[in-house]
Amino acid sequence: MKEKKVTLSSKVTKIGRSYPESIKRKIVGEINTGLISHRGASKKYGINRKSIDNWITQLSLLNLKPLEIAQNTMVDIREETKARILAKQVLDLTKELEKAKLKISSLETMIEVSEQDLHIRIRKKPGTKQS
Repeated sequence: MKEKKVTLSSKVTKIGRSYPESIKRKIVGEINTGLISHRGASKKYGINRKSIDNWITQLSLLNLKPLEIAQNTMVDIREETKARILAKQVLDLTKELEKAKLKISSLETMIEVSEQDLHIRIRKKPGTKQS
């Protein structure tokens, strides 16, 4: 199949039916750090918001290296913007922590209910030796 370069509104160059990985990572990085919103990225780069949402799912912060994101975006930014980015990162980390705590709590509750209903010990006794 022949690859065809297409330029959308002279904003982002599309190769064939998809965008280059570097463009995807750049846009997702800007959104994750709070430099731009989903809608703003869509307007700025001329890309459908659904496509950008899919990229964020694919290239979520779990797959990206936080130091790499921070170094790439914090190179040439004013102090005011840096503070906003750091505040957003703290908020995101706080949300992730709350989500993890809720998951742990729900798993512990499931174990307790299972132990009561099935009358079996699921948890190990503390201090038992491993074989």
